[in-house]
Amino acid sequence: MQDHLDVDLNPQQINAFWTWLVSRQSDLDAMESPDDPFWDELLERLQALNEGLWFEVSAAGDKDREFVITAQGDWELFPLVEAMVSVAPELPGWTAVPLKPPMGFGFSIGYRGLELNPEDMWFEPLVDPDSPEVLGLRVAVQGFNDDQEEDFANGLLLILDTALGEKAAATDVDLVEVCEVPADPDDEGFLPLPELGSYLAWRKSRLTH
Repeated sequence: MQDHLDVDLNPQQINAFWTWLVSRQSDLDAMESPDDPFWDELLERLQALNEGLWFEVSAAGDKDREFVITAQGDWELFPLVEAMVSVAPELPGWTAVPLKPPMGFGFSIGYRGLELNPEDMWFEPLVDPDSPEVLGLRVAVQGFNDDQEEDFANGLLLILDTALGEKAAATDVDLVEVCEVPADPDDEGFLPLPELGSYLAWRKSRLTH
């Protein structure tokens, strides 16, 4: 894990980043993809604050575009991201967003040659009665094989970040393991992965009452 001693930055450094971005808004407005030269320049400026920071932008459309600052699931950087967005200046046509927002499970991704679709996945909650506040997930993925276990696991983490939102994925789920889909997932105690959000809401209500 990277060193987080530099997380509590001087507000002047944060303000300097935003002042620079405002001065380059025309480049930001024109930016559509990582192929744009300004993409790397913006990322370099952002990571000068902390190397764990990244960003995403939404496509141009009728609504304001979103400039999402993400810590890629590193919860120790969440306060920094939230502090940065709290002092973001007005950028006409843009909304600054702290951490990836929840998008639901209606999507699929390609990751290192794998095609991953949440509709083809199932999850089994892993709860220790002695530590009920800790939640693990065993996720059954169609096409899983041991040779690519790390790729499957990392792809799944991306799916959870996108579907649940970056903060919920990091704070509501403590560990994840991946396995192949059993012959009868229902009989084995698995639930469809798209139902994970509802399960987490139900679980929170049980823990708080």
